[in-house]
Amino acid sequence: MFTKPIYTTQLTGETANRLFANITSESALDLTFLTTMRCLLHKRLPENERVHLRVKTLYFSPQEIDNVSPKQAMDWFVSDALRTPTNSQYNLIIVHTTNSDSGARMLELVKSNAKRYLPKFTLQEDLRVFYARKCNALFYHNVNENKTIVFTDKLECKQFHALQIMLPKYLPSLFAELPLTDSEANLLKSLGNKSAVEYEKIIDKFAKDLDIRTEIIRTKLQGFETAFERRKLDEIKGEIICCENNYERELAMLREISEKIQEKKYTLSGLECSIQERLGDSELMEYFMCNKNLSIIKVAGTSIEFVVHGYADIYDVDAFEAYVGNHNGYFYSIINSEITKPQMEKLYRAIFGTNLYKLRICAAYVADVSTGLRALQHYNFPSESRTYFPNPHIQEYGCIGTYAARFHEYMQKRDYVGGIDQAVVSARNLNFYDSAAIGALARNLSRSTVACIEKSDGTLLTPLEAITELGGE
Repeated sequence: MFTKPIYTTQLTGETANRLFANITSESALDLTFLTTMRCLLHKRLPENERVHLRVKTLYFSPQEIDNVSPKQAMDWFVSDALRTPTNSQYNLIIVHTTNSDSGARMLELVKSNAKRYLPKFTLQEDLRVFYARKCNALFYHNVNENKTIVFTDKLECKQFHALQIMLPKYLPSLFAELPLTDSEANLLKSLGNKSAVEYEKIIDKFAKDLDIRTEIIRTKLQGFETAFERRKLDEIKGEIICCENNYERELAMLREISEKIQEKKYTLSGLECSIQERLGDSELMEYFMCNKNLSIIKVAGTSIEFVVHGYADIYDVDAFEAYVGNHNGYFYSIINSEITKPQMEKLYRAIFGTNLYKLRICAAYVADVSTGLRALQHYNFPSESRTYFPNPHIQEYGCIGTYAARFHEYMQKRDYVGGIDQAVVSARNLNFYDSAAIGALARNLSRSTVACIEKSDGTLLTPLEAITELGGE
């Protein structure tokens, strides 16, 4: 058993790894085990099957092993060993510790608990006896899964080399119909020597018989003489792909432009039909003609500037009742000092409570098909508005609330009458919850000299005249 590791062999180089891609190892101490497997198994292993060696090192101390349950300890020892790579039909696993005392404790627990945690495995007692003088080890084989697990204490190179001697016993099904040849038997025997000279000579002969040199030359120089052509071929392929991508991109753009042109033509046709249908008096014209409370001031392009006249008859009665009796609230905060709060309350109730009077109200707007409905603040009303009181929501604050959104919805549907009607409704609306707007109403109404209060017989009064007629202090 040579004690020095071997890290280079002719059967484990780059080319050999491609030739023997189905014979692999991981975490091995050196390359001897992999080399030995490739010598003995390359003729016995079917091309579509794989054999894999895995070395698992455990770093638990004896104290750590003793401080856990046998179940936990066995999970440390065997869980990873039981894991089988999905692409390996034959597996050899060597589990060892880094400490001899830990290894001895592991072997005790494995032997006493194997029936429970390794139920499909059989102990190979003959192997344990054979290796008794070389290392402390237990060997378990699963004939159905072609798997052998070797548990051993602290593993050194000489033990690692020695364990290779019995390779046919670990994978018996591969040697059943093709026993060892004399040269193969000599290879295994050489692993027991102190020097690796004989082992390496036999490996070199195996490599020569396999003509590894020829394979190396073939692999290294394969395609060298056509390298330029292949590079040019790749360039042409790339250019073709680039041209195809450009073609598809340009074609997609042309399709998109064609679809847009067709869509615009449909829209154009619809607009032409709509214009043709409206050459006479349109519905919007008739609406303005019939509605005497609307005054068009200016039309420019897609916008109409107009004034709405009407009565302040859209409001929340409950809100009015909640605030009108509070003489310390915003209904009375800035009224004309010549009018008492009770007098102002009588006027409010006559207009918004008993409807004895009506408050004539007006507001100015711009309706634009493109930009929407907009209230005009601080508007200079025309002469026909002289008996109307400007709605403070519009005149003072330019606020039309949700009516702007509704106007937009009507415009989307080309319902121009419905859109203008939103301004009419907005002009008639008073929000008694809006302290700023109602405060402006109180201030302006109590000081107004406009005859904007209408009696049931049509007579018009100024707010002060209406208060005088109502009487009281």
